[in-house]
Order: sequence, then structure tokens, then C-alpha cells
Amino acid sequence: MKRLMIAYLLRAIVILIPIIMMILMVCGCLYIYERFTKEDEKVNKYTDIYTGRNAGSDVVPVASAENNAPGFCVVVDAGHGGSDGGTVSGKAVEKDINLSVALKLKAILENDNIEVILTRSSDENMSLAERTSVANASNADFFISLHCNYYEKGAQIAGLECYYNNSNATESKGYAESIINAVSLSEDIETRYAKTEGYYVLRNTQMPAVLVEMGFLSNYSESQKLLDDDYQESLAQRIAEGISNEMKEGDFPFYLSNRKNMPIY
Repeated sequence: MKRLMIAYLLRAIVILIPIIMMILMVCGCLYIYERFTKEDEKVNKYTDIYTGRNAGSDVVPVASAENNAPGFCVVVDAGHGGSDGGTVSGKAVEKDINLSVALKLKAILENDNIEVILTRSSDENMSLAERTSVANASNADFFISLHCNYYEKGAQIAGLECYYNNSNATESKGYAESIINAVSLSEDIETRYAKTEGYYVLRNTQMPAVLVEMGFLSNYSESQKLLDDDYQESLAQRIAEGISNEMKEGDFPFYLSNRKNMPIY
């Protein structure tokens, strides 16, 4: 009787082993299929976010690089405008200073054979979304937003600051540091630092981007300098040098370069 039971047990084991192996093989195939399918979806998701293809309505499609003339293109954004005056200190109104320096920066860059697109060229209202849309639709290589700072708790604080999106935004960081370095060479313009900040225009532009706080209107001496036309010209010249210095370090134009790795700018 025992021998018969053992025989039946061995026969059952022999039958079950291939069945178990088949089940394991099927499970393994399903796992591999699911894993690679999700990886493909992940890559497609990042590609869509990067290019604007098949993305949501809040992402502006990037124009085809083939339609662009070769060369370097910069979008210069004069912060605030229209009913939004920005920070104000006496006669120093941020929106006016921003636009004045933006126009000077445009002239300097164009003289260096760099194409420049302004988000605004007059005293007009413009939302943050409209500003980033202009930049993204233009296929620009670099975006710079100009502002003036204010710190009511410390009227003695002065100096230009330059912001980029985050620590992974290596190209934007390079531009921010290059601008700080170029401006710091001036004896008349005080600088502070380049640092990260998640401003809307930095998070929603699809190219290297920085935001420059050109000085503190809360500091009386600096606010008076920022009203001076010669000082603005010198400031624009130094910022342009910072852009040009970093531009020559990279492989440009940006939208004609290799996009395979989809880096964070």
C-alpha cells in the first residue's frame, strides 16, 4: 500500500513540475512585457513634455528647427509692465527700468549678430504664461528675464542677483554664473550671487533660462544708479558679455543640437 502511494505521489510530482515551470515562464514573460511597456510610456511622456507633441493645452508646441535660420537667439523679457508697475521707490519704477535695460541689451546683442526677441517692447500688460509662450514658440536658445529687487527690512542691501530653476539645470546655472562673473568685473555695479529659485518663467521655458534682479530699489543709492542711462548701458553691456561668454562654451544653436538625453536646463 505504501509503495502504491509513493508511486502515485511521484507520478503527481512528475506531472506538476512542467506545469509549474510553464506558469513561471508565463509570469516571467508578462513581467518583462509590462516593464518594457512602461519604460516606453515613460520615454514618450518625457518626449511629449519636452517637445510639446501630444501634450496638454498648457504646453506650447516648439516650432520646427528646420524653419529657423542658423544662429543664436535670445528672448529678453522686461518684467512687469502696463498696470503692473512692479516695485516702486520714488521715481524709480521697476517696469520702466526693466524695459529700458531690455532695449539696451537687445541693441548690444544684435550688434554682436545675436537674434533678439522681446516679450514686450512697450509699457503693456503681459501675463507670465504669455511671456513663456513667446519664448517657447520662438525656438530661442536662451531666455533672460530682467527685474529689480526690493527688501524693505534692509535698505543697505544692494547688488545684482541671478536666478536659475534648480540644481539640475546645469546650462541655466552656467549662464547665471557667467552673468554674475561678467557684471562683477565692473567697478560700478555690485553683485551678490547666482542661486536657484522656482520662478514661473524659469520653470515653464523650454530652453536655458535665468532671471536677473538688477539691483535693489529699496537701496536709495542703487535705485538712483538704476535710473541713470549710462549705468543702464553699462549694466546691459556686462549682462551681454556674460551671455556671450557662456554661449561660446556650448554647442549651439540649442534647438539644432542633439536632444536624445532630454536634459533639464
